[in-house]
Amino acid sequence: MGLEEKIAEKARANGWHVELRKKHGNRIQDLVLQRGGLVLVIQVKDLSSPAGPRAVTQAKKDFDEYIKHLLEKKLGIMVVPILVSNRISERAKRRALSYGIRHYKPNELEKILK
Repeated sequence: MGLEEKIAEKARANGWHVELRKKHGNRIQDLVLQRGGLVLVIQVKDLSSPAGPRAVTQAKKDFDEYIKHLLEKKLGIMVVPILVSNRISERAKRRALSYGIRHYKPNELEKILK
């Protein structure tokens, strides 16, 4: 039994609703635990070495995708992250694209808002 299954077993025993390796949006979250109004989106790393920055990024992406899933699929709300700036570097454009962040110049945003 892997670490994910062990955590899931303990959570169930303590009254948590458990979703184990279920896809929400475009990502598969290792564990999503819910009890009452609290939801835990858990990234599990069962490695002999310490978890590094990549694991933190993976946990953040899993969380973001789960929140997006809840808002869009369950509540019918679309939330769009936007960066407004007159200029943006190529590196920032690539990062924004990978994070799903849209970039607009102030005048472009003004047109969108009309």
